[in-house]
Amino acid sequence: MWFRKQEVKAPGIVGMSLQDSGVALCYGLMEAGEFLIKAVEYAPITGAEQISYVKGWVARHRLKNADCVFVLNEDDYELELLEAPPVDDAELKQAVKWKLKDLIQMPIDKAAIDVFRLPDDAYRGRMKMLYAVAADKDIVEQRLRFIRRCDLTPAVVDIPEMSLRNICMHLPEMEHGTVALLDMKESQGAMMMYSHDALYLTRQIEMGYSSFAAQPGGFSLDNGVMVERLSLDLQRSLDYYESQLGKGIANRIYLLPLEEESVHFTDDLQPSIATPIMNFDARECLPFEDNVNPSVGEQAYCLTVMGAVLRGSSYAAG
Repeated sequence: MWFRKQEVKAPGIVGMSLQDSGVALCYGLMEAGEFLIKAVEYAPITGAEQISYVKGWVARHRLKNADCVFVLNEDDYELELLEAPPVDDAELKQAVKWKLKDLIQMPIDKAAIDVFRLPDDAYRGRMKMLYAVAADKDIVEQRLRFIRRCDLTPAVVDIPEMSLRNICMHLPEMEHGTVALLDMKESQGAMMMYSHDALYLTRQIEMGYSSFAAQPGGFSLDNGVMVERLSLDLQRSLDYYESQLGKGIANRIYLLPLEEESVHFTDDLQPSIATPIMNFDARECLPFEDNVNPSVGEQAYCLTVMGAVLRGSSYAAG
């Protein structure tokens, strides 16, 4: 009898994200009890060329068949905050599905649903809440096929809010308080607030860094109206977190790296916000191998895939 030879799976975990402008990749491995990020790369490769590029990257790093965590883009899913139905975890997704059908844009029968509960102390324990994720099944299947064609093994499909949580776990403020992340894209933004090991709040901001363009190709925050608008949005999130969720005051706000490196506005915002605002640099807190040194520009595209591999320390254990 002939037996098919079992393919060897490379150790470690790969994080991947496909973006309109390119592909973000990361690789992490547990070595001698310590998890290290061993490679980070952003390549401005689009369209059909992405598969061949990723396959080459996988081959160069000897990662064939390694587990892959794929991080969806913001346009690939919808996230809703809901009161948790009074059912067991085994029945939760089905119960949430019927709550979602009138809230999301896609037909409910075409949505892949996942849920994660907020901790018991959220909303002062008055009610049990959860976040529900609805992603287009066709998009999820396309991503799974892409992973397999790149000689990787699909392990998890993640969303940025949860991937960034893994990064927050490496910030000292998380152990005893709250960290807020401000993620500004070109035309929109988001404020996410984490405490201990959980996401408690995410709120959309209806403006992006392009709102601060003083002239074509140039960026500035001299426009006091835009600064005031953004600071009000941030303060509303901070106030809601304190008053409604009952979680107290955020220890710090981290502005995540921007895709447009010429934009700088932490100094402009700080006078309007009591909470300290800092520019985030992953090199100051994440466990990179000595020769891995992603620039702030690279981090703007790769933070979510870094967070994806950082689940490797717990994921590898089961």
